[in-house]
Amino acid sequence: MTKAAAAPAIILTNLPPYGSSADVGGLVLGVASDAYRVAVFIYVPGYGWVSKPTCAQPLSVIQSNGSWTADITTGGSDTNATRIAALLVSTNYNLPCVDGAAFLPTNVFAQAVTSAVVTRTNPGARFLSFSGYDWWVKTSSEPVGPGTNYFSNSTNNVWVDGQGWLHLRITHRSGLWQCAEIISARTFGYGSYRFELASPVNDLDPNAVLGLFTWSDDPAYADREIDLECSRWGNPADPNNSQYVVQPYYLTNHLLRYAVPAGLTNSALVFAWQSNQVSFQSQRGSFSPNPAQPNLITNWTYTLAAPQTGDENVRLNLWLNNTNGPASSNEVEVVIKSFQFVPLGAPPPARLHNLNRLPNGQAHFNFDAQPDWRYLVQASTNLGDWLDLGTVLATSPMVDFLDSNSAGCSQRYFRAITLQ
Repeated sequence: MTKAAAAPAIILTNLPPYGSSADVGGLVLGVASDAYRVAVFIYVPGYGWVSKPTCAQPLSVIQSNGSWTADITTGGSDTNATRIAALLVSTNYNLPCVDGAAFLPTNVFAQAVTSAVVTRTNPGARFLSFSGYDWWVKTSSEPVGPGTNYFSNSTNNVWVDGQGWLHLRITHRSGLWQCAEIISARTFGYGSYRFELASPVNDLDPNAVLGLFTWSDDPAYADREIDLECSRWGNPADPNNSQYVVQPYYLTNHLLRYAVPAGLTNSALVFAWQSNQVSFQSQRGSFSPNPAQPNLITNWTYTLAAPQTGDENVRLNLWLNNTNGPASSNEVEVVIKSFQFVPLGAPPPARLHNLNRLPNGQAHFNFDAQPDWRYLVQASTNLGDWLDLGTVLATSPMVDFLDSNSAGCSQRYFRAITLQ
């Protein structure tokens, strides 16, 4: 696939904590600031989505350096907002004010060049960090979907180990089977979604389902649900153990069943979401942007009407499609090594600057970056042999880097390589 120039982006650089009356703020990248505005919305539980700062002033100006701010606490309960959405729109945006809507209207997202939707850490949920992103852990005191299950936010069901790997576990406690799910605190939009597993898919209990997918509570576009699912759906004799789905699954050419080979402990399951198609791929071992043919399990491209991005999250869950529990009657666990998101397009090459040596001899520098891209930082003493120093996930347009091993080196060169 030929990569285009880096797409416009909007990021939140100042997200007020839950309960705060401070302004939200951020940066816009890749567009002429005077031709665009930022439309901000907040979601207040029990009331709905609301335009901010006010209906009379629904748009925020973007400064020449790309920065913007918005007052999001102009109403009585605004400090209790759990979600904040910032949409990059043209200056002629004139859609009606949003006041108490259960979902942000699809025509609002259709007007946006790009958007960012974030769930704030709040006292009502357990949050954790996995693969460089924040997630909240689902819990329910009554059976809920998928599969009419109980979900637990206990550390017995969901935890991240010392290697940074995520563990999802179906447990049996107090006479109930309890499932596991985490939900990303932000949206990601169009791009490549990559999940690396450290568990054998073929050994998964036939009554269990591992789901790696996007989901929106807004029913538009079938909840914007795109699925990588591993399950035999209660049939242990099914030779296939996985599937790609663009919902609704029951429509023709919306689903492809396939098998992750037996004995394969490590695999990478991927989908690339574009506005006009969704491409799926499964690989042996760790993800590669250009896998060797023996490492490619299968692939599939969905070319019917693709869902359009909106306020969806990424969700990772392990649940039961049989209320009687696992077929083995044993608890079920899956380990997910990593999640990566890579936007569409290609960012400009990283440019290093402000290189200096600290009093302790260590080298410090920063480099220009594109948010959500990963960069491999390397060092060399001769410009021929390069040593990997680490991989960095960019969360802002500028990345600071400290080489803690450079003390004592009389000469050292550095570079940052954009990873695909």
